[in-house]
Amino acid sequence: MSFVITLSVIIALEVIMMFIIRNLRKRFRWLITPLDEYPKLDEKGLKKFIEHGYDPQLGWVRKANTSNMEKGRYGQTCYHIGSNGARLNPGHEELESRISCFGDSFTFCRQVNDDETWAWYLSRLSGTNVLNFGVGNYGIDQAYLRMLRELKNLKTNIVMMGVVPSTIVRILCVWKHYNEFGNTFGFKPRFELKDGKLILIKNIIDDESKFYGYEKFLEEIRANDYFYKMKFRNEMIRFPYLYSVLRKPGRNIPIISALLLSMFLDRLNIKNSWINEYPLMKIMEINRILRYRLFQDGYVTNLMRAIVQEFISSVKEKGARPILLIMPQKDDVLFIRERGIYYADFIDVISKSILTIDMTRYLLNRSDLDILYSDDNIYGGHFSKDGNRFVAEIIYKVLYENRCLEETEYNKC
Repeated sequence: MSFVITLSVIIALEVIMMFIIRNLRKRFRWLITPLDEYPKLDEKGLKKFIEHGYDPQLGWVRKANTSNMEKGRYGQTCYHIGSNGARLNPGHEELESRISCFGDSFTFCRQVNDDETWAWYLSRLSGTNVLNFGVGNYGIDQAYLRMLRELKNLKTNIVMMGVVPSTIVRILCVWKHYNEFGNTFGFKPRFELKDGKLILIKNIIDDESKFYGYEKFLEEIRANDYFYKMKFRNEMIRFPYLYSVLRKPGRNIPIISALLLSMFLDRLNIKNSWINEYPLMKIMEINRILRYRLFQDGYVTNLMRAIVQEFISSVKEKGARPILLIMPQKDDVLFIRERGIYYADFIDVISKSILTIDMTRYLLNRSDLDILYSDDNIYGGHFSKDGNRFVAEIIYKVLYENRCLEETEYNKC
């Protein structure tokens, strides 16, 4: 009789947990289930993505002669992409271009206007038109490939590569969905390291028609994506649901509890921003730990170093000066204040080959982080216009001290 009662209780709890997970999944995309193995691509969103962002080789790009608006600290902001594929740099575009920059959204400078990017402020300081080819959510791998595409037409003396520390995560993906759950349009190329040599894995979804039958390519996609087994399958909640939840209690129980409490408070019309933000804060914490661990992984750090070395070689072959710029997210700065610079070993090694500007070191003792970033939450968003001005001032100071802006001082930069 006791066995029957116990079994009945377990079955009842399993049914309840299945019901909870299936409902919470609609509210919070980071609780994935087997349905996420084959997500249905939103047709309207996909059409817009293909029109405005899709690139067969790179995965996505800021297309020439496009513009868009988004929300920043002080309201709506707007960006424009010129005919050359770089972000507009109003007031400086008639100047000679001696600096170009590639990288992710912290290089592109999301959430600010065209005349509030660090490239714009650096243009004003250096008296040159800094070309900004940054693209949101790029890893250093995509940014390097983008640079190769533009390099033959570049006449700049300095080529900068600007990335966030989490670029070490991005270089391991071929489908962003397996790490950034729900980013289902984000197919991309990546590199792997074999016998000390970089091997390019081309973007598998290299034709827009393949989006509509992406399932046929999943075997190849899964085989080449680092996170499919390590994270996606590992964090998936599936039958038996109760076991799946309890298998990762430190992740699942706090998130599920907060989501249920948030739903309950909503029904009572009680607002609690901390409870509402907690699930995403927990995910951000998990992601910070992930990139911390990846910077301790020999294969992954060697892969990233190899990409940087290829960047160095390509730029020097062009006769220009390569520079690496590391820009932390706000939560990186807060984490590093407690744990130390977790990628310091990587910087120490790579800085022997390339002038490296690590903005983290300049931000650690700043008391005004909330002003330097565009959002007030723990993630912080991107740099605000004040943050971008600060970044530009540091870059200019380092370039000046290393005599990088002097035509005849190539070897000293």
